[in-house]
Amino acid sequence: MGSGESEHVKEEMVDIMIYLLRLADKLSIDLDQTVTDKLIKNAEKHPENG
Repeated sequence: MGSGESEHVKEEMVDIMIYLLRLADKLSIDLDQTVTDKLIKNAEKHPENG
């Protein structure tokens, strides 16, 4: 991946993250806790990946 392409991908990822943070705020979702809960759930479901 070239540096220009890499920069574009990073910018798109940040746009997505900003959108998710704003959506979580509007919906009163605690993303820190939600991510932690999901990681635990995934580890229980797929212990070989933990």
